[in-house]
Amino acid sequence: MIKSNCNRLFLGLPALLVLACAVTTAVSVRVQKPAAIDLPGVKTIAIADFTGPEGSGSQVATLVQSKLMESRYFDIIERDKLNRILDEQNLGMSGIVDENTAVQVGRLLGVDALIFGEVSVYDVEPDERGVEKVERKVGTGKYEWVEEKNIFTGKKKKVKREIMKTTLVDQHYRIRRGTVAVNFRVVGVESGRLLAAHSDSKSYNSGKVVEGSWKTLKPEGDILHELSNQICLKFTRLIAPYYAEEKRVIEPGKGMVMAGVKYAQNGLWEEALEIWSEAARQNPQDPVALYDMGLAYEVLGRLDEAEDAYKRSVALKQKQLYMESIARVRKAREEQQRLKDQMLERE
Repeated sequence: MIKSNCNRLFLGLPALLVLACAVTTAVSVRVQKPAAIDLPGVKTIAIADFTGPEGSGSQVATLVQSKLMESRYFDIIERDKLNRILDEQNLGMSGIVDENTAVQVGRLLGVDALIFGEVSVYDVEPDERGVEKVERKVGTGKYEWVEEKNIFTGKKKKVKREIMKTTLVDQHYRIRRGTVAVNFRVVGVESGRLLAAHSDSKSYNSGKVVEGSWKTLKPEGDILHELSNQICLKFTRLIAPYYAEEKRVIEPGKGMVMAGVKYAQNGLWEEALEIWSEAARQNPQDPVALYDMGLAYEVLGRLDEAEDAYKRSVALKQKQLYMESIARVRKAREEQQRLKDQMLERE
């Protein structure tokens, strides 16, 4: 049955695909990763405004909440409810600055943990201005007759052209720099303990932007938002599972192996696996078919079968790509188990 299906898939491809010389192909695959920090017993959380200059604390809290909601890992209390509790306690959103206050508010909200912190740096420096000497071609006001060839007709003719000279001119430029630094804290409401703490900073440097050129300086607000977004994304990935795009390399081959490549490139990994498995059955000494078969197993989450296929390919050819794949799939198995444990903890 497998053979007939593979033949059908194989014969349905253009002959050009089968005969053409192929190159190694990198494809993107979506992989779910576990949180780096385990928060046992934490299912419901609230996020308070962080302290910080120029409204940065509120922006960071909003970014954290948005990204955690995308993960769908925690139940998140609405900010309006948090605001009401804080008003009733005469704390205000900036009042949560230590573990004791966080525990008090968290218990009133009925959450398992509360996230808060401070934005310690939120700044775009005044632009650095400079002048540098650069070489430019400038006209001399003098002309000469030169012979010019028409690239289409091949005919030559005399044309009058200005004589140019190289000179040094002043070129004005500006450099814009920005920095955001944030401290995060996660406090368990029941225990009153600090469950997680993380500090991070990101900087931006525009490099030299020549005045009057096509390149323009990024607005200050965009710089601060992008840096804050990067920092908040990293933090949320520490405490909640997430999806990441990773690159995988498909090995080119001949005949049926190349046929399977086309299916994999279009995300049809089940069909690609069927073809590569048949190719490996027909030619068990082909390391490429075995490697690609292992890759399909890996993408489909069948990690034990992936490692077995990778090992068989390495036994035939000790290629760095094949050996790295064995190490990667072993790490993926550990991450898969940790992710499973974290998901069970949420139930």
